[in-house]
Amino acid sequence: MSEEIINQLDDAPAFHRRYGDWALIAGASHGIGAAFARQIAAQGLNCILVARNETALESLKAELEAQHGIQALCVTQDLSAADATSRLLGAIGARQVGLVIYNAGGDPFISQFLNTSTEHWMKLLRMNTQTVMEISHAFGGRMIEQGRGGFLLVGSHAALGGMRKLGMYSATKAFSLNLGESLWAEWKDRGVDVLNLLISTVDTPTMRETMQRLNIPNAMTMPLPQADDIARLALQELRNGPTLIHPEDMAVAAGAASPGSLRRDHVMRKSAEAAQFIGND
Repeated sequence: MSEEIINQLDDAPAFHRRYGDWALIAGASHGIGAAFARQIAAQGLNCILVARNETALESLKAELEAQHGIQALCVTQDLSAADATSRLLGAIGARQVGLVIYNAGGDPFISQFLNTSTEHWMKLLRMNTQTVMEISHAFGGRMIEQGRGGFLLVGSHAALGGMRKLGMYSATKAFSLNLGESLWAEWKDRGVDVLNLLISTVDTPTMRETMQRLNIPNAMTMPLPQADDIARLALQELRNGPTLIHPEDMAVAAGAASPGSLRRDHVMRKSAEAAQFIGND
């Protein structure tokens, strides 16, 4: 990671100029979502905090306003609901959102496909596809008009291929990844940054509880990557989309191509090839 990128994040006025007054953080109640909110607030941006846990959101709002002097708006919303985006837009009103962090969409089931009902799978499907698409369309259009902004879609290594007990999760995260990479190709020259953050594990209460429930040995003591570190890295790399794969991209030897950079090359190459048949508009 270059020193120049680190300085871009540390320069709060520049960060504010690029992303405006308000950031929306979906899945902000704990873990990496809360870590993003704290680091964004430290840059002077007001925060719209979205999650289902109202108590956790109100506690984070009080912390951010007291420590950083920013405004915070809490929106208690289930992002798997069919009308989630319209309700969210109504709550936000005329606030100009210049940075979107979509950190919702964890798999609460972790089960073989037939062991969970289609009704429950539909909730995961809506949260990781319909709501992502609608939010990207709504806020992306405003950002393009202004010529600035950023999207950071928190995904998973599961997006890179199917696997046992994660069929719907991997499929929906693949949707988000492919949408995000496509938006990066369309928006990268129009002032809007897009980054897919693919993570394996992160130390959150939810992750620890899930590991315990699944009888994983050393569930509460196993070393796991820290949410603050991953959030900081993702914000530093936001302008270097479309994809950051953690921790693999950080372990590449000097001069070697990282998995994320190879995906960038793939998107650019395939976009150029497709332009022969579908146009370059």
